Parts: sequence; C-alpha cells; structure tokens
Amino acid sequence: MIGDVLASTVICEAIKLKHPDWEVHYMIHPNTLAVVENNPCIDKVILFEPKKHKGFLKLIAFGKSLSKENYDAAIDAYGKWESVLPAYFSGAKHRIGFKKWYTKLLFSNTIIPKKNIEGSAIFHRLQLAESLIKSPVAVIFPKIYLTNTEITLAKQSIEAKLDVTKPIFMISVLGSGNNKSLPENQMAQTLDNIASANNQIQLLFNFMPHQEKEAKAIYNSCQPETQKQIVMDFYTKGLRGFLAVLSQCDAMIGNEGGAVNMAKALNIPTFTIFSPWINKSSWNMLTDDKKHIAIHLNDYHPEIYNGKHAKHFKKQALELYKKITPDLYQASLLDFIKLITS
Repeated sequence: MIGDVLASTVICEAIKLKHPDWEVHYMIHPNTLAVVENNPCIDKVILFEPKKHKGFLKLIAFGKSLSKENYDAAIDAYGKWESVLPAYFSGAKHRIGFKKWYTKLLFSNTIIPKKNIEGSAIFHRLQLAESLIKSPVAVIFPKIYLTNTEITLAKQSIEAKLDVTKPIFMISVLGSGNNKSLPENQMAQTLDNIASANNQIQLLFNFMPHQEKEAKAIYNSCQPETQKQIVMDFYTKGLRGFLAVLSQCDAMIGNEGGAVNMAKALNIPTFTIFSPWINKSSWNMLTDDKKHIAIHLNDYHPEIYNGKHAKHFKKQALELYKKITPDLYQASLLDFIKLITS
C-alpha cells in the first residue's frame, strides 16, 4: 500500500542521517514508485512485481537474484513471505525484521514493536533502523520530493481550471473500500458544512477511476450551493501529477488513507476522518491540533471500544460508521477551515 511504502521511507532517511556514505536500496511494488521518486535518501529502487514472483520458489529465486548487490544488511518492514524470503536469500549478513515465529528462524535480529506508542506506524519502523545503526533515532516524518518542472506544470493546470485567488481544498471523498469510507450522506453533509462555512472554497474530489459512480452519488447528495463549489472534472496525469496538484492545495479533508499521508508528506494541512476499525494512534502522524486534525469514533464514544484495539471492530465498521455523524466534528472542522482560510 502507498501509505506503508511512504511511511517506511523514514528507515532510509534514518540510515542516511547516521551514515550518508552508505548505499540504500528500497524494494517496493511498481504502483507505489511515485511517492519515492527523487527521494535523496534512496540510492536505488528495486521493483517487486507480485504476479511475476508469486509462490515460494519464485520468491526464493528472486531473493537469490538480489545477491549480486552484495548487501550487508536487509531490513524487512513488511513482515510477510513476499519480503521475508527475498530478504533471507539476498545473502545479507544482517537481516532485521519484526518478531514473528518465522522471522525468528530466518532473521539475525528481530524487533518487538513497542506498545501504546503514539504514531506507532512511524515509531516501529524507526525501531528497525535503530537496530541496524545501533543509535537512537529522533522522530522522522515521511517526505515527498517533487521537481520544479512538476510543480510548474501543476500550477499551469490549476490556473487553467480554477480561480487561484480562492482557497483550494482537496477532498479525499472515498477511502480504499466501503469499510474505510464515510457513508455517502455523511460525506455530503460534511461537504455542505465546508461550503457553508466559506463559499469561496473550491473543492477538488480525489477518488480512483473505478469509484467515479460513488463519487458522483456523493456530489448529487450535496446541496445545490455546495455543488457549485465542487470541481468534478479536474484530472491529473498519473500519481506524480496528482501529488504536484496536491502540493498546491490549501488543505486536504476527508477519509484517512494514502492520500492523507501524501498530503502530510507534502506539508499540506489535513483534516482526517478515521474509519472506526483503523487505529488512530498508529497512523495519526504529524498531529498538532491545528494544522493536522484527526477524528475517530473513539474520540466521541469511547464506551463502544471499552479499551479494545480498533482492529477488533472491522466487521462492524459499516454499522459503526453511522455513528460518526458530522455534527460530532462540525466545530473542529469549522475551526480548521477558519485557520486555513484566514
């Protein structure tokens, strides 16, 4: 997933900060390449193609093919066979990963993730880096690096379609699935609240091509005045094009996911609505109660969770989403809008 790949870049940066002369390679899926391009802490990207390397024998063969790189160390932030086996058969002397029954057999050093840590998605990855460099690492947040050309092209496309004198908000209108998306009527009401708070804000919808029907349904559920502020037909070429446009927005609002993490990596203010089954404390990076706001059902109805981890409520996500009514977070949202547009 893009969010995981972006988060794991902090391992590369931690290594480079301590040992700038070390060569760092990063293995990722091809569809996530856009978020690591031009990253100065990554010397080489190794593309892992799931279909090409499916099955234990092909994973082993792929791992052995990596031995030509003469790796001194392999850090596995994924923890599944698709990464464990290539790391083991790469020939690296030091093999580091999270502690599981099978990693204990194949890795030279396994890490037990610390519990009850805010921003654990980042903290746990930095634990892996610390194991290699043998030194404490200060908190690092992921960054995305755009070229001047990409930014210039994004500005040109925005100027051709939007009024650059008015605020532009990117809306993460849908998550990666129904159990990570605020229901249609609640998202529409949220957009109505944004539009009524400031009728100058231009709202860009961010969604995947296959989600167009659902995005259109949300648009149709909005008030007519809100619809006038929504730009549905603004398209970007590829993920890098989207990132460049996002870098020129005043804020990102909507469902938690890769888009929000990318916005944070571009230093764009965010207002994030977490799914009821996603642990807010794990992925809520860069929270400062002003520039980056995040809300979760547990913030308003802790009695539902009763101290249990959010992941235990995955099967109940759709039902619990109904309880995240926009009135719960309306005041926080309006304060955020006022801060960004003032």
